[in-house]
Amino acid sequence: MQQPFYIVLNGHRLLNDTPVLRSENRAFRYGDALFETIRCMHQRPLWFTDHYQRLLNGMSLLKMDVKSLPPAGILAAEISTLIQKNRLFGDVRARLTIFREEGGLYTPAGNKVNYLIEVSPLTSNGYELNNKGLLIDVYTSEQKPINHFSHYKTANALLFVMAGLFKKEQGKDDVLILNSHHHIIEGLASNLFWVINQEVFTPLRSTGCVDGIMRKQIIRLLRENHLRVHEVSGTDLNTLLQAEEVFLSNAIQGIQWVVGLKQKRYFCKLSKDICRWLNEDAANYMQDSQES
Repeated sequence: MQQPFYIVLNGHRLLNDTPVLRSENRAFRYGDALFETIRCMHQRPLWFTDHYQRLLNGMSLLKMDVKSLPPAGILAAEISTLIQKNRLFGDVRARLTIFREEGGLYTPAGNKVNYLIEVSPLTSNGYELNNKGLLIDVYTSEQKPINHFSHYKTANALLFVMAGLFKKEQGKDDVLILNSHHHIIEGLASNLFWVINQEVFTPLRSTGCVDGIMRKQIIRLLRENHLRVHEVSGTDLNTLLQAEEVFLSNAIQGIQWVVGLKQKRYFCKLSKDICRWLNEDAANYMQDSQES
């Protein structure tokens, strides 16, 4: 008999096949929602303070009632308890979704939020660099607007759905996204980095890219290891074709190195170092959070 699997809705544990959203749900009707995807190690969320702060920033921008969201410590404990309840002993992906309470049409009746926690197992323990480099392309049919919402993960994701379909049609592993200035700013679900003459470049947050939690860790680790990091106003195809190395980052996978874009082929040197630094840093974070 298959083991029951659980989710958490507003602090209540439910079987994952329990209906939880009504037709009036504002995330369903209007995309009135934010979410975070969080890697968990040893049944605890990694870099949760950063995830929680980004969530609060997004809620404030969307005029959601931040006081209606439980404190970080309570949410982190709920994630850990849910992982344990589902008997997940390796690394885990957690998704925390925040959506405004029901009521109203475009104009909300209220600003309090509900929250939903889901967890699923990952195939690796610790960050693993992909053995086979990614083959990528550039999605040019639509551009990402540059606005205050661009930095956050919202339920308004049609651009990324269409980019994902393009990736699938082209048989690629990932695609790069353009902003409204036609600058390349990020991957499908990741931040973008490239290396030229042993210096690292990544788009500024003001270009419209997601304010990535992993992006923040990588920039910090690069600088701690005395590498020069330049945050720039996006890039273009010609610049990327001149780079020696390209890699993508997100909170779940850490970094993924790119082997090819168009006819260009890339090395995998710095990516190996960064992956090692990430695992060391994650282990230190877990130990420090346990001691505190």
